[in-house]
Amino acid sequence: MTGPSLKRTTFRTSRLAEFCSEKELVSQTGHDVEDWPLVVLKELIDNALDACEEAGTASVIEVTVTDCSIVIADNGPGIPSETIEGMLDYTARVSSREAYVSPTRGAQGNALKTILAMAFAIDGESGETVIEAHRIAHCVTFSIDQIRREPKITHVQKASPVKTGTRISMRWPDSACSYIGEVRARFLQIADDFTWLNPHLTLSVDWNGKRCVGCRASDPAWAKWRPSDPTSPHWYDTARLERLIGAYVAYEQERGLTPRTVREFVSEFRGLSGTAKQKIVLDAVGASRTSLAKFFGNSDRVNSGAIAKLLGAMQKHSQPIKPNDLGVIGKDHLRAKFEAAGVAPESFDYKKADLEHDGVPYLIEFAFGYCPKGQDVRRIITGVNWSVSVGSNPFRSLGTAGESLDTILAKQRAGQDEPIVTVLHLACPRVEYLDRGKSSIVVPGGRTW
Repeated sequence: MTGPSLKRTTFRTSRLAEFCSEKELVSQTGHDVEDWPLVVLKELIDNALDACEEAGTASVIEVTVTDCSIVIADNGPGIPSETIEGMLDYTARVSSREAYVSPTRGAQGNALKTILAMAFAIDGESGETVIEAHRIAHCVTFSIDQIRREPKITHVQKASPVKTGTRISMRWPDSACSYIGEVRARFLQIADDFTWLNPHLTLSVDWNGKRCVGCRASDPAWAKWRPSDPTSPHWYDTARLERLIGAYVAYEQERGLTPRTVREFVSEFRGLSGTAKQKIVLDAVGASRTSLAKFFGNSDRVNSGAIAKLLGAMQKHSQPIKPNDLGVIGKDHLRAKFEAAGVAPESFDYKKADLEHDGVPYLIEFAFGYCPKGQDVRRIITGVNWSVSVGSNPFRSLGTAGESLDTILAKQRAGQDEPIVTVLHLACPRVEYLDRGKSSIVVPGGRTW
């Protein structure tokens, strides 16, 4: 073919523009746009519960919904300003959970980033979220650069009356306000489900000025494994420990901090806070006075063999964690929730299973009840690490036959049209999700639950 030729220009595309698209956020969250109000609810309640537990405070969470906004406030320690600054850097993932192995509600490190970008992705022109904590209101606005047709972020700080806890206000775009109303029933049920799995939670949901959910904690002093509790070396394999050490080394190098020693690193683990045990572990790997950075290696070559040996010594000289130590929801709390829901007391049944696999504890709680005066509809409450599921339940394959929870219930004449209530909860420090929507999990041996 002859004639004029096109000399192509290489254009630059913003990574922020990629992240703020509906397609990317659906991938990041694992849920379609219509379900995003539910994602906002789940992720912000997860974060609020973790923050309160880390501070040793009985959780009080208030959710306020209007036709075009979702506001969630808690009584935790409040998000620090530097954490908010980090969230606005879309070239990196900022998380205090991701590198550790522990039974926390979220560990992917991108929840708040996705929430901040949602309104813009829906509207295409602008989106605003306000985060208030420590008497500062962080007004985060996503708008469009008309020349480059890419998003830009404006962060303005103002005075706020919020002294205790964090309040996050997300305004839904006018063009998508119907999304909130369309998921109202599921929104309220997910909010209520959190109170079934968290005995220490006091929760309220006000919808257009009307109280729709109001639940006081059945046991404000109830305790579980907190995000601030030391993790156990038995929860790690070599790759996971290598990831944690590398994260510490990078953090210190980026900030010009004095490198911590291997001893200081070992002392952070459950069962290894004593100097005598630390000495035994350090002698086993010849690192009594070695910095963690030197022990790790460098960006070209990681001392994986030494890290594996360190992990073996740490596991040998500490005790595995018992499943019950993770935090049992308990028969009494669940019985009270079932009876309040109209379940016949004589039909209530509760089972608990304590399992361990290669030093990793698994705590499973199951409860069942029949509602003789209830509607002809089944209610299933499922959760992992005290967080509820947004979509379908994550237990896709159970028992030796590998059947789903739905199938097992149907075989027991507890199909979708039966007035029964079922709760199934798993607590484990090492949960492997098969998707970003956390809709299915995998357990040792490759079996999907």
